[in-house]
Amino acid sequence: MPPKRKRAEDEALEAAAQAARDVALHYSNRDQQSNAQRQLSPIYHLRCLNNWVKSSLIGGDVKERDAVLDFACGKGGDLTKYRKARVGSYVGVDIALESVRRDATERYNGGSYPFPATFIAGDCFEVDLTKEGELAPKSFDVISCQFAVHYSWSTEARARCAFRNVARLLRPGGHFIGTTVDANVLVRKLREANGLTFGNDVVRVAFDARHKSKLFPDTDGPFGLKYAFTLKDAVTNCDEWMVPKKSFVELAGEFGLELAEWRNFHDFVGDALGPSARRGEEARTRARDLWRQTTGGKTPEQTPMSDDEWEAARLYAVFAFRMSGSAEAAAKAVMARASPPPPARVEQKDVLVLKGAA
Repeated sequence: MPPKRKRAEDEALEAAAQAARDVALHYSNRDQQSNAQRQLSPIYHLRCLNNWVKSSLIGGDVKERDAVLDFACGKGGDLTKYRKARVGSYVGVDIALESVRRDATERYNGGSYPFPATFIAGDCFEVDLTKEGELAPKSFDVISCQFAVHYSWSTEARARCAFRNVARLLRPGGHFIGTTVDANVLVRKLREANGLTFGNDVVRVAFDARHKSKLFPDTDGPFGLKYAFTLKDAVTNCDEWMVPKKSFVELAGEFGLELAEWRNFHDFVGDALGPSARRGEEARTRARDLWRQTTGGKTPEQTPMSDDEWEAARLYAVFAFRMSGSAEAAAKAVMARASPPPPARVEQKDVLVLKGAA
């Protein structure tokens, strides 16, 4: 590779890593909120929806005794979802050092969880988790990445690192599930906007002058398509990157991952909760029961979202991939998994700190 091009690629990688660290510091500096505080949030109903979507994904693809790896676990907010799924073991990885070392461990230790947990502080889009993270290859049944995989699409190298970790760690027949931005919606809204910014009272998306044409030709490639994202009472002017579905699926395929599901949040909600739920009345009843569990006993009708929150939800999509492998190989991998150790308290010093943690 010519030295000039190598320097440019190195600079792009460092810029992307620094942006990821900035996001990590943002989340590490946010305080844990009580349930009462969360209910006062201007995006409370959107958060309820997001939690219901995550719970639906986890409830659909995570089975009893599964070994789960949680990319971008943050402060451990999804631990209760894995308790409901009766997982066998849990590993949480996040770039935000204090979110993991201080908050996630405190949440786990205070929750009497019936499964053992391990926490790692590091950038799972930058490091090899089988080496630096000391995780055994093909040892997980499910890998989840909620509202975060778009941070890996700042460069091709980071996106490939993310999928490489998934492919190395996920057993045959295992699932990679998550939520991310819906690039098709972002592009459509950008083109409809008078300028390079669009949004409402709770969400704001701003593209820079590089995208003034509002065109995204194939010659630009699918990586590094950056915008600034603000969500009221959550994040302010943080850099994020679009994840074009076609490129996402193609790259996943290079690593042996087969697409099982991709749907915009609006479609996902309508299919599960709507009057003509695609999966039938029994599935609709289960989805509504899960909503009540997620919102402390309220029905969807009792947790009405504002129009602005509902429009913000349109910016996201759910995805699920299946790791390639025969049914025989999948069954063999499940049967061969070792029994996890009993749950034990996790001290802050037990958290493995890797490259990229901030």
